[in-house]
Amino acid sequence: MENLIEFYKGGGLVMHPLLIMLLSAIYFIFDRFKTFGSEGATSPGMLEEVVDLVKKGREGDALRKAEEGSGPVAASLATILRNRNMPFEDIEREVEVIGEEYFIKLERFLPWLDTFTTLSPLLGLLGTILGMVGVFQKFQAASKAGAGGGELLAGVGEALYATAFGIGIAITCFFFYNYFAARQRGISIATQQAATKLLAVMHEMQMRRP
Repeated sequence: MENLIEFYKGGGLVMHPLLIMLLSAIYFIFDRFKTFGSEGATSPGMLEEVVDLVKKGREGDALRKAEEGSGPVAASLATILRNRNMPFEDIEREVEVIGEEYFIKLERFLPWLDTFTTLSPLLGLLGTILGMVGVFQKFQAASKAGAGGGELLAGVGEALYATAFGIGIAITCFFFYNYFAARQRGISIATQQAATKLLAVMHEMQMRRP
């Protein structure tokens, strides 16, 4: 614990905003896990069950099945079935609105993680530069006083603390940003495919009716 405190103090003033970034990133990451768990469900197997019911002419049962699910896929299927008597162009617009509501929730805080990925190493580098300036100032004073270089080498090490901290934050944010962005893309694709499939089946069923 004492080593961590010394590490933090050694990085200089920029360690304060870096610590705020780290704590914020941790909060955002946990919040994203919670949101993706509740709002990002793709309801595996639901599309097949709903399509099978629609093909059997049981649209009401298909709607109830879709309403039992959670996430954008289930919501999109339910929207299509709920508005099945509307023109297909209007149904597609309704599905887009429902999907956007979910995707906005899933995207929340991701831009912050992306920003931290870029900003934290730059702040760390700034801290190192400021620390090196202090080292050179000590070097000049030590040269005049004829002091040894041990203290200066320690100062160089401390000057690198901020960069190490900043890069560590950047790596963490970069990893989780890409992880959540990939999940969001996967959910978006699954939602679009499910909606397109159901609309195609309903259009086919409609064309078969006399």
